[in-house]
Amino acid sequence: MIPAAFDYQRAATLDEALGLVGSTGTKVIAGGMSLLPLMKLRLASPERLVDIGRLKELKGVRKLDDGRLAIGALTTYAELAESPARYYGLIGDALPDIGDVQVRNRGTVGGAVAHCDPASDLPAVLLALDAEIVARSKRGEKVYRADGFFLGAFETALAEDELITEIRLIGARDDAGSAFVSMSQKASGYSIVGVAAVVIKEGGDAITRAGIALTGVGDAPYRATAVESALVGTTGDAATIAAAAAHATDGVTVNSDIHADAAYRTAMAAVYTKRAIERALGRLG
Repeated sequence: MIPAAFDYQRAATLDEALGLVGSTGTKVIAGGMSLLPLMKLRLASPERLVDIGRLKELKGVRKLDDGRLAIGALTTYAELAESPARYYGLIGDALPDIGDVQVRNRGTVGGAVAHCDPASDLPAVLLALDAEIVARSKRGEKVYRADGFFLGAFETALAEDELITEIRLIGARDDAGSAFVSMSQKASGYSIVGVAAVVIKEGGDAITRAGIALTGVGDAPYRATAVESALVGTTGDAATIAAAAAHATDGVTVNSDIHADAAYRTAMAAVYTKRAIERALGRLG
């Protein structure tokens, strides 16, 4: 239950929700899998809760005219797992291990993206896919690239008065392979190291495009651009993959906590990056 001290309002339409967000002390709740634990621990004490959980226009997965896939912000992990998105290799890998059954059935895609937990799997998946994040405010619509959206721990480029409405993925293609692998903390399911990989070979044996992203390693999920650069133009042989994976933490301040110190995380980042690339390449053709 929401304590009586909170001003709780359930938005009936997206326009109504946009009229309520942005003011000081206002928080938006959808699935509640991120906000409610923070409130329980007194790490968040909003003056007003705006519930957008029943906005049907923000639910569902659909194919766009250009072949891309659009995922409504209120689509749950479980719904996403039963949608055409499951045919993306890395999404099929990541979704079954996110949280627990309750989280997967209640937690929303948009909520996970907006929350930007440093160890969340979905942001890394979106980074590797070079996804677009669509946001709305009373000022209109804005489209963010995933690369550049995740700024730091629990910090994104989203403005105070913006709501994420959908996420757009590249269209499925036969010359692409993808995978997600992770070392998870057993009690919580969060990634100590998680790696999303996308490799594309356009018309030949050489890798022409690569998207490699890590979670659980730094302050926020990030693109490993040095790894990508080392892969492009190669065939992806074993030696090249190993050499590329060694750059997984270049330019990153690696986390150190009770689960893994920085040295161990750095070593495992290289190991799991190598595994993700190998699995993605194995799915080509």
